[in-house]
Amino acid sequence: MKKIRYIMLAVVATVCCTACEDFLDVNTSKDSATSVTVDQLLPTACFYASQINYDHAEYGVYLAQALTTGEKSQTGVYAYSAGWEFLSMNRHPQWRRHFYDLGANINEMYAAAEEINSRNFILIGRTIMLLSTMLTTDVFGDMPRSNAYTTTSPTYDSQASIYDWMFQEADELIALYEDKSWTENADNIPISQKMDRIYAGDLKKWELYTKALRARLWLRKLPNWENTPAVCSHIVQLVDEVLDDPNWEEPLYHYDGGTSEQNCPWGPYAPTINSWESRANRLATSIPTKFFGYALLGGYERKTTNRRYALDPRAEKMMTPRESSTGSGSDAMRWLESNIGMDASMKITYYPDLFASEGNNPYTSNIGYIALMTDEELLFIKAEAQYWGGDKAAAYETTKQAVLRSMERYGIRESDLSGTALTRYERFFEVRLPGATTFSISDLMQQKFVAMYLQPELWTDVRRYNYSSKTNGILYDGVPVYTVTTCHDGSSTGYKVENFTVEYSLRRPYNLYEPYWCQADAYGINAELSPNAWVNRLNYDPETEDKYNRAELERLGAYKNHEWLKKRMIWAYNTSGKAVCSDPTEWK
Repeated sequence: MKKIRYIMLAVVATVCCTACEDFLDVNTSKDSATSVTVDQLLPTACFYASQINYDHAEYGVYLAQALTTGEKSQTGVYAYSAGWEFLSMNRHPQWRRHFYDLGANINEMYAAAEEINSRNFILIGRTIMLLSTMLTTDVFGDMPRSNAYTTTSPTYDSQASIYDWMFQEADELIALYEDKSWTENADNIPISQKMDRIYAGDLKKWELYTKALRARLWLRKLPNWENTPAVCSHIVQLVDEVLDDPNWEEPLYHYDGGTSEQNCPWGPYAPTINSWESRANRLATSIPTKFFGYALLGGYERKTTNRRYALDPRAEKMMTPRESSTGSGSDAMRWLESNIGMDASMKITYYPDLFASEGNNPYTSNIGYIALMTDEELLFIKAEAQYWGGDKAAAYETTKQAVLRSMERYGIRESDLSGTALTRYERFFEVRLPGATTFSISDLMQQKFVAMYLQPELWTDVRRYNYSSKTNGILYDGVPVYTVTTCHDGSSTGYKVENFTVEYSLRRPYNLYEPYWCQADAYGINAELSPNAWVNRLNYDPETEDKYNRAELERLGAYKNHEWLKKRMIWAYNTSGKAVCSDPTEWK
């Protein structure tokens, strides 16, 4: 990563973002020197904070196997929705977004803010970089940090050292947010909504978001890394500190709609940010997987009179069912096995409209928003800590509260439901969350999977639990986390809980790239059963790192090495002993 490239891209990113988002009108004399000021750089930082969240979620929704496409190729330019052949992809936007669009611009903002002693810009910039660093290391692992901008050939910090830095940075930041010499500094320039579309410069809200990030950071200790009662108690305390504060407000980046980047990246316009370096959403040609649409959402084999399309009332809010194969109207949600390919007799219009044009999906509208954190995520963080801390009854209640908040996001409110709708609502809880006595970590994480749809945490959660299912035999607290045992037959003649006995597990996609994924691994274990045969990380951006930092990649063993993709993150190793597997060699 050449330093000059950072500087050039920083200038380009600032100009593009300011123009496209119409944040500020800047008029300068052609005879005057041009400099970038803090009030120009902060809108850029907030904009790209939203974009990096989208970048990670766009990959993750396929890698966690919530969505697939109608294709069945082993290779392609979108390896994350094909056969996991990542080494031939020419770029990953997450890498460039962190180091160039965010890192370079925020470094410029630091310098400009220090020059005028406006410390509020520094606080917000450091919070955004904490978010970006967490997202980036959680998909790449080791990466440059300590000397990323001080040399033309930065070394890669270990992921362990990056986590040490993030824990320290979160604590330091919160202390600074509580330091009036920073927050009430006389030289702080007022920050308007035009500069900061997330919190309009409200440092108390930014402080609470930083605390929320700290809670997400501590969650990485669970279930494998440091799963102790003390850690669990600390996580619960961190979440309560955020949610109990009346100043807490979800960090949402709203889009106005219009042209190009003015539209939400998940909307039908499907903007490509900065053209060549990004990837537009593929919702127009994507399909819910059988695991997500059938097993988790409980999509019926055919539409029923009283229960409509699925057990989960959020289903048709997330995605709108469309025409049937006979053209006489939709009779089912429809789904597809991951990467198995669409039958020749089917068309994409036979599958749900993922933009939910008739639903109430707040993410998939051109004037939608990107959520940097949601209430339900915080509640699920708390529930998971309560569960592993031994208080399953409290975990059950918090999980139910999180599900209700998720439903509310999609326009489903308990107080608004009556008649058959209320019956449907009640049936959902009877099947999915019947009570504390039978509540398991599987119930919790399956509901979080639904709530984290189109969020980066979706794939991170699946990897934290090592794709646990009956497919690979990995169990947490004695259960396969991503095996659903309460599917249904979709009967239109009535509803009986005892009929919900069908079982379906998360499994690897069909048509994986055989040289990488369909052969026994280095330990001689069958690839289908080994956790090492699942993708756990992305390769480093080939467009920059393969060309300019090859020596570091070779030192790590990551240069053009598909085995690197199988290497787990530090938080996925079973160091707490909370997972069991029929074959102990799988934890090597």
